[in-house]
Amino acid sequence: MKKKLITKSLILPIMCVLLLLTSCIPREFEYRGDYPELYSVALNSLLGAIGYEPSKMLSPTITVLETDNYGRILFSYSENSVGDIPDFSHIIIQKSDDGYAYFYSHYNFVSGLGRHSRDEAFYDLKEANSWNREMSDDSKFERVRIVRRKEDGPISDNQLFDVYHEVFPGVELNRHSNPRVHMRFFRTDDYGRSIYIGIGDRVYIVAIFQPDYSFDLETDTLDITSINNYQTELRLFMEANGWNTPP
Repeated sequence: MKKKLITKSLILPIMCVLLLLTSCIPREFEYRGDYPELYSVALNSLLGAIGYEPSKMLSPTITVLETDNYGRILFSYSENSVGDIPDFSHIIIQKSDDGYAYFYSHYNFVSGLGRHSRDEAFYDLKEANSWNREMSDDSKFERVRIVRRKEDGPISDNQLFDVYHEVFPGVELNRHSNPRVHMRFFRTDDYGRSIYIGIGDRVYIVAIFQPDYSFDLETDTLDITSINNYQTELRLFMEANGWNTPP
């Protein structure tokens, strides 16, 4: 009888520990703030964004800064992370309707701005995003579903482990850890390709998986030279790999 009581007394703390560990998995987090459309655009614009503050599992800080005469919004986004992505990014959304958010791909954000460079950078960002000009038709925009949770992406945990070890040889991941913390899903195209970013020690490598989930280390990776300024690098890499074109 005493043995059974001891066994039962151990079950509760073990279950609590397991629950705590499970709650730390990014896929369990849900954004409960007022701007799910801005949240969704940020997740689909910024490499490495996970959609929450990693140290406290809180919602990211989203602040509306300006709105133009046609409804575009300039906002700031921060996950208060250390080193993984820029502390603050400034992003423009074109519009949102019927469960979707719309933005210009690649050049709808700036990151890592110093106080003295902000005015000029904001001017260039607004120019690139047609600020205060009549809205373009939807075909010129990237369209994403409005969500309150970061999607997992289609690649399995086991394959992400294997690819991480290819991309960062000599760096071992614990098989019991969550690989999606180190290989972070970014976006999929209309034909099943998907993009992830591998995060090492201040080293960032983008990996693209083909529609059949295949991956080639020689052709399907891109070393990001600066996590604050990679827009053109990423655009050219995606174009070279046939992004949003039939396989």
